[in-house]
Amino acid sequence: MLGPRGRAARQQAGIAQPCGLTPIRHSRAPPWPRACRNAAGAARRIRPDMIGKKSRRRLFRPYRRQKVKLVVRAADELKIENVSAFVATAESGSFSQAAVLRGCSQSMLSRRVLELEEQLGARLFNRTGRGVLLTELGVALLPVAQELLDGATGFLELAASTNEQPSGTVEIALPRWAAEGPVSMLVNRISTQYPRIHLVIHESYSRDVMDRLAAGKLDIGVFNSAHAEPPGQARRLFSSDLVLLGRRDSPLLRAPTVPLAALNGLSIVMPPSPNPVEAVVRERTRDMQLDLSAELEINSGAMIREVVRRCHRYAITQVHRIEDYLDEGDLAISRIVEPALTLHTFCATGAKHRINRASLAVERCLVTVLEEHFVRLQQAAQRREARWAAAWQTAVQTMHS
Repeated sequence: MLGPRGRAARQQAGIAQPCGLTPIRHSRAPPWPRACRNAAGAARRIRPDMIGKKSRRRLFRPYRRQKVKLVVRAADELKIENVSAFVATAESGSFSQAAVLRGCSQSMLSRRVLELEEQLGARLFNRTGRGVLLTELGVALLPVAQELLDGATGFLELAASTNEQPSGTVEIALPRWAAEGPVSMLVNRISTQYPRIHLVIHESYSRDVMDRLAAGKLDIGVFNSAHAEPPGQARRLFSSDLVLLGRRDSPLLRAPTVPLAALNGLSIVMPPSPNPVEAVVRERTRDMQLDLSAELEINSGAMIREVVRRCHRYAITQVHRIEDYLDEGDLAISRIVEPALTLHTFCATGAKHRINRASLAVERCLVTVLEEHFVRLQQAAQRREARWAAAWQTAVQTMHS
């Protein structure tokens, strides 16, 4: 092929271009994409018998394959360990603490976060001398990353439990009264029937349980409410009347029931708000214009019982919170009537992405255990009221004789 000088020499010598062709200058326009060049080449090679849908599929197949391949490659570039490192660092506030939680070296964890930042093209953290702070992009991506990790965990747990016994971690939250009896029964039943399930049990208040269920941070939660209608997808387990707790020698506790009006002017120990017991008591006493002196708020069942014993105070509670302590001889209860103060106990599951075979199995066992526990409490209350009625009748007969 001749260069510029060779072509000039040919023109001076009067020699024509080979085959009578004139030189063509190539334009500077960018070449077509490879997929388009393949399509154009295929179009030039079309035979008359290649007409119709089949030919069009053959013609554009290279471009379609390349497009799908690019989408899959972009999804494959996101590594779950990098997302996990980002979430651990954001929740702990420093690379060192996140490395301890993840069980890896600090350099490895920071390298994973840096790799994720390079892939996103922006910083997720502002590095400071005392730790790290999330950038605006990090704040926006943190809940999405947490959902991604939860989905990956649920994916693995569902795959592991599809064709075999339920397995995985199930987090549940129970009220304090469940510590006496129901917890041990639940643990024994789960370990016997589902040995591959790992239980994580929290002791929480009703408001905290409802908030954590709504945020998707729990699999199963048990809570109390003053409303009979179950919130959301919750299931009502049972309803129980509130009782007045005091010393056994108290005049108000000589009968199995006590009118709410008789509590006017009493010094009552109450749990701090927000609490369903405190809410229903204040609502009813306000409607009846009663004066209950709740000068003391205690956030502990054991402390409330001790104050009732030693300080001549009264407390209002649910019967299943105190039933196991009535046999000690120094405490007594009377059911509040006219009107009765009722609380309802519910069991609810968390977000749908946390529901799997393991959580459903634990929920069934938990509901059965709590219902059996409530039946035993009802039977104990009936026996206690029968004993009180017999003792009262004996005392009346003794007085008349």
